[in-house]
Amino acid sequence: MSGSDFSNDPVNDLCLQEVCDSNLSTYLNLAQAYEAEFSPITKKNPNLTGLYELDTTIGGEVKAYILQNSANAIGFAAASVPEEGTRDLREFYIVPTMRGKKIGTYLARQVFSFYPGKWTVKQLKQATHATSFWHQALSELGIPYEETILLDEYWGNVVMQTFQIMPQSYP
Repeated sequence: MSGSDFSNDPVNDLCLQEVCDSNLSTYLNLAQAYEAEFSPITKKNPNLTGLYELDTTIGGEVKAYILQNSANAIGFAAASVPEEGTRDLREFYIVPTMRGKKIGTYLARQVFSFYPGKWTVKQLKQATHATSFWHQALSELGIPYEETILLDEYWGNVVMQTFQIMPQSYP
């Protein structure tokens, strides 16, 4: 293998697709895994059919993307992206087996590059692993941010990073 052979780099094998009718079921399936993972913090339980209620509805200003490799759906992001005002990354998930490989940072870079402007990313205060991820990802992407803790009427205390994405910040 030569020094320029990156074939084992997991980010070289990724495909990002906007959620539409043909792949909505994939997004909804991944969203169930996301809800299950956070249920110890959110105290949500599945309903009688075994499904969690989702907090984010796709459509209008809310855009969602599925991240896949050649064999699997491995993550998603959903964001409120109004034409004017602050964009808000509402949901963000990488399946556990794919974490620690810079795939989440890749997904964040892609979504932010689609929608320049002011952004917020929030994490439940108890989700320290999520906050650690965002500290690392934003730093790796070279995105300076301000962090605050705020009281959300639905979620309670949340950690929020606020930052600006300039047009064409990324290749």
